[in-house]
Parts: sequence; structure tokens; C-alpha cells
Amino acid sequence: MVRSDLHQLILLSLGLATALFSACLGAHTLSVEGQGTVEIAPEYARIGASVSHTADSAAAAQATVDRVVTGLLAEINRLPVDPDTVDAGHINIQPKYRWNPRLETQELLGYEATRLLGFRLTSLDSLGETLQMLAEQGATAVQPPQYGSTLMDEARGRALAMAYEKAKRDALSLATAAGFTLGPPDTISTGSQRPAIVRATHRAAPAAMDAQVAPRYEPGQLSVSANVSVNFSASP
Repeated sequence: MVRSDLHQLILLSLGLATALFSACLGAHTLSVEGQGTVEIAPEYARIGASVSHTADSAAAAQATVDRVVTGLLAEINRLPVDPDTVDAGHINIQPKYRWNPRLETQELLGYEATRLLGFRLTSLDSLGETLQMLAEQGATAVQPPQYGSTLMDEARGRALAMAYEKAKRDALSLATAAGFTLGPPDTISTGSQRPAIVRATHRAAPAAMDAQVAPRYEPGQLSVSANVSVNFSASP
């Protein structure tokens, strides 16, 4: 009686192992990737600039950059900007040295003060005027504009949907070629969000240069991309 029960238990265990082994043989995974890109028009530009000056004393250097920045802020207030984004509070002061090879020592040249300012320009029609004003009114360095749009999140959502559809089409093509039936996705993952890239629409040389007219900038389109990795189940 005991031997018969043990025999049945062994057969049952073998049957379950065979069923599991068969299920593993019938389970397949197709790993695919997809990318989607959506282009939108930029709505605003983040402008950054700095003012630097070197003087015999730290106080004199700071006084000079503060005077220039005050004038720049007055001009910025006349532009179409978001007032909540105007920032000119960061200042850095450090001594400047020069190596004297004859005396083999560092010589103090003075103190350099640098003040940063930034703001969001809400109308790109004023971009050329803005950059020209910064250069003419004393900014010692102007960073390239950083373009943006309030539709960035929506554009990324559309790019993700496009990326998934492309990945699904590739998975379906692979499954059909292998003689499988494509199942639902097991896992879906996305890559890190990348900053939008400005795609120039066209470049045209100006017919004439006029020093009295600010240059006009056409930044083109913002290209928003997204990547997805999908694992699909497939069966014979």
C-alpha cells in the first residue's frame, strides 16, 4: 500500500515537471526598442549672461559690475519677459594672480567680480534685440538661448506613444517571421528624458546689414524624442 502511494506520488511529480518543462518550451519573449520624435514650435527662450570686471580692490570690482547690471536690468524690464524669472543675485569675487618667473612667486593683479543674470524672454520676436542690447550695454558674456515650450510634456507623451507603436510593429514583424503569435507586453521601460534639440528650418543670408536694426533669429523647431524598451510574450 505504501509502495503504491509512493509510486503514484513519483508519477505525479514527473507529470508536473513535464508540464512545467513544456510550458517553458512554449514561452518566448521578444525584446524590441522604439523611438518617437515630435517637433513643436518654441514659445520662449531662457537668456543667461554675465558681467565681469577686475579692479585693484574687491569693493571697486563689485561696484562696477553692480552698476552695469543695474543698467541691464532697466533695459530688461522694457522687454517682453516673465518678471518672476529675472535673477541677478549671484555674484562671485576672487583674486587674480600672475606668476612672476623672475621672483618665482605669484603676483596679485587685482580682484575680479562676476555677476550672473538670467531671465525668460516670452516673445522670440525680440530675441535679436535682446542679445544686441546685452552686448551693447556691458555684458561680457552671453550664453546661447535655451528654447522651451509649455507643450513639452504633451510632446513627450506623443513621442512615447509613437515609440511604443514602432516597437510593437517590429515585434509583430519578428513574431510573424518566426511563426509565433504575438502576446501582450510583459515589461515596458523608457529611457531618461533628454533635453529638446533645436532643429533649424532653414538658413538665409540677409540681403543687407544695417547696424541700426537688430538681427532677427529664427530658432526653428524643438525636437522632442523618447525611447522605449518592450518585452512581448510570444507563443508558437
